[in-house]
Amino acid sequence: MLTRIREIYRKFKGKPFTFFLKDEIGCGSLLDVGCGENSPIKYAVKRGYSVGLDLFKPSILKSKQAKLHDEYVLASINHLCFKPNSFQTVALLDVLEHLSKSDGYKIMNQVEGLANDKVVVFTPNGFLKQQEYESNLYQKHLSGWTVHELENLGFRVYGMNGFRFFLTEKAAYRINQLWYFKLVDFSQAFAFRCPMLAFQLLGVKRVRG
Repeated sequence: MLTRIREIYRKFKGKPFTFFLKDEIGCGSLLDVGCGENSPIKYAVKRGYSVGLDLFKPSILKSKQAKLHDEYVLASINHLCFKPNSFQTVALLDVLEHLSKSDGYKIMNQVEGLANDKVVVFTPNGFLKQQEYESNLYQKHLSGWTVHELENLGFRVYGMNGFRFFLTEKAAYRINQLWYFKLVDFSQAFAFRCPMLAFQLLGVKRVRG
């Protein structure tokens, strides 16, 4: 029985978010909006020239030290001063939830004009409570986004990081046990295809073709 369980686990366990991110980012130019200090973009090893934009200076400095991007812009995401079609891909990873709903819609409309291929977003599934931390008031969550809301904006949506009820604030496991970690990993195979059940959502929108 144990052998059979292991076989099922190996067959159906989900792949991590970064696995899918690599495919979606590609190797062209990239604008990482709200890049923070430790952007998941670092896992997209295929990427080409990239720009990181963030309003919190300490995060920009830490990201620079890690050399995650080729260039940095210290600015509010409400004021994106780039020419239309400046980047192949524009990414908003763990960004939308930190904006009000109205600002979120406005930003997504703006970044669509900056990308000549696709817009990639990553956000919790629905509202996930989170307060500011590490002296960064911008870490507070102000809104939640659903599968239907992203789909209505033209995004293809995938479920990420397993079932939503397995994790809590800052993607912390509810139970700190190895068997529980594997259970969450196993659930990703199903959450990917049923994003409404997932903890987080990966949305991809083609802006051309």
